[in-house]
Amino acid sequence: MVATISIFFHLILLLISFSQTTIINGDNGFTTSLFHRDSLLSPLEFSSLSHYDRLTNAFRRSLSRSATLLNRAATNGALDLQAPLTPGSGEYLMSVSIGTPPVDYIGMADTGSDLMWAQCLPCLKCYKQSRPIFDPLKSTSFSHVPCNSQNCKAIDDSHCGAQGVCDYSYTYGDRTYSKGDLGFEKITIGSSSVKSVIGCGHESGGGFGFASGVIGLGGGANPPVLPTLLSHANGKINFGQNAVVSGPGVVSTPLISKNPVTYYYVTLEAISIGNERHMASAKQGNVIIDSGTTLSFLPKELYDGVVSSLLKVVKAKRVKDPGNFWDLCFDDGINVATSSGIPIITAQFSGGANVNLLPVNTFQKVANNVNCLTLTPASPTDEFGIIGNLALANFLIGYDLEAKRLSFKPTVCT
Repeated sequence: MVATISIFFHLILLLISFSQTTIINGDNGFTTSLFHRDSLLSPLEFSSLSHYDRLTNAFRRSLSRSATLLNRAATNGALDLQAPLTPGSGEYLMSVSIGTPPVDYIGMADTGSDLMWAQCLPCLKCYKQSRPIFDPLKSTSFSHVPCNSQNCKAIDDSHCGAQGVCDYSYTYGDRTYSKGDLGFEKITIGSSSVKSVIGCGHESGGGFGFASGVIGLGGGANPPVLPTLLSHANGKINFGQNAVVSGPGVVSTPLISKNPVTYYYVTLEAISIGNERHMASAKQGNVIIDSGTTLSFLPKELYDGVVSSLLKVVKAKRVKDPGNFWDLCFDDGINVATSSGIPIITAQFSGGANVNLLPVNTFQKVANNVNCLTLTPASPTDEFGIIGNLALANFLIGYDLEAKRLSFKPTVCT
């Protein structure tokens, strides 16, 4: 079975095609909530921080997340020390229900890992969460995954436990962890359900906030859990036959298969600003698409070229970031909201996919009279770049995993 999903939200729209996850019902599609960790809907924390403070915190999480992601990509995920990304560094939460009868579940949506897990009773060690802890013994749809099954072998760090049950032990980049057993369970989204493999964590610890667990949305899950990507606060994720990226303005680029398979790789050939074109490396799959990272990170040489071109065409006064975080900032002689004084930056991907990034994709107002470039330099030793969620704002993006194709369609999100 092949199904398709689309994600609708305030700034960004994403879509992905998938197979191997069993849809129990809901042939016409289904929807769940997707919201930012700092929104008022978030169970993680209620904060009186200002908009600028929240923005700065998100940017700092991007730095931490990108360092782990780029390091793991550079080593092809081969080193044991290269654990999955820290889900707490992600930006978005997803609301679903698990089991029969359904139990509310709010998970950290994480494109940097592949396993979906929930804290389960009985608890050997559990952290405090905002929803009741799931009890598999009270679910009529739960069954254990046998340790000799292909589903068990497909999960990293799985092993044979008591009574032939498949156990797992999952440790993230910051040493947060979940340990337990794997099960087949029904995941309910609205009035529709899918049957999938989930981890039932009886021992968990670390920086998961008050979330019930983690929803791994990486490309390496086999079979996929909830094959989706995620984005902006107070959004909706729609699954269904009508979630197709097509029509005028659509451009596509190949998805590149490489290790670690968790990540979504494409090839960035160049970046153009006006009449100047700055070439990226010739390496295939040199950029990772990661909606859990707010910022975009460019190889240092490519970033320097972009800055050089911007300094030639932007007429506003260059100013310093009061937080000493940003390299290139201008005063209010530019206006991100109205696109005044800021050129379009074109990202040119392989396959002829030229994507025009508007000012809202590349600049943010970070303080009074300070507007900074949100394309940032990666370490000089990093071979990869990252396209984060700010750069994907106001696009419908299609991930077709069977055709191995990524599609972009400009969309005005309101």
